[in-house]
Amino acid sequence: MNATTVVTGANRGIGLATAQLLADQGHEVVGTGRTAPENFPGTFYEVDFADSANLAAVGAEIAERHAVTGLVNNAGLSQARSIETVTMEDMDAHYQVNLRALVQLTQIMLPRLKAAEGGGRIVNIASRVVVGRAVRTPYVATKAALVGLTRSWALDLAHDGITVNCIAPGPVATKLFKGNHPDGSKELVDVLASIPLGRAGVPEEIAGPIAFLLSPAASYITGQTLYVCGGGSIGHVPV
Repeated sequence: MNATTVVTGANRGIGLATAQLLADQGHEVVGTGRTAPENFPGTFYEVDFADSANLAAVGAEIAERHAVTGLVNNAGLSQARSIETVTMEDMDAHYQVNLRALVQLTQIMLPRLKAAEGGGRIVNIASRVVVGRAVRTPYVATKAALVGLTRSWALDLAHDGITVNCIAPGPVATKLFKGNHPDGSKELVDVLASIPLGRAGVPEEIAGPIAFLLSPAASYITGQTLYVCGGGSIGHVPV
């Protein structure tokens, strides 16, 4: 496969699992994150998504060195904040990482994606929380915006042969999730009770659908959001 895919937030969790799967499928993988993981299956660039100047420089270097055909916008910030406790600083921090940086990097990669043979691919990573979740004000706001941007970008870029889709994971047992839902906590019990399959997912279960949307098999899919959430987006199983 002649594919070169950028995966943001590829130093752990969903991003790292996606990078490994794509490498196994023959992609040249370009990862970004604050710190490089050991034995990354590709080329890794350290970057601070909250620093627009740093992101601009690193993004330009990636676009110059790599014939990018796909982009997975996975990097994100998640903090547990209700409408009563959220601060404007919290809102700004989530906007900077979850939206502004994503738009900035996508713009940098667009010339490469437009030149991709067979059409470029963009996969945005949102969250099941967009259908409703308490105590997630800044996170829900930015992830819901990302679902809307996916639909808008799909229309903007259709004539360029670029597909734009979104994956909305449910709870996944990553470091970020465990930090917000410690073992034995009420938060963990509550969130697992909301999942019909009764468990959190694992990063590899999200990586598979991402890889599919990047593949030629998904060339007629654009503007869609796929919930990979153990059924959590459709309701509770009766007791």
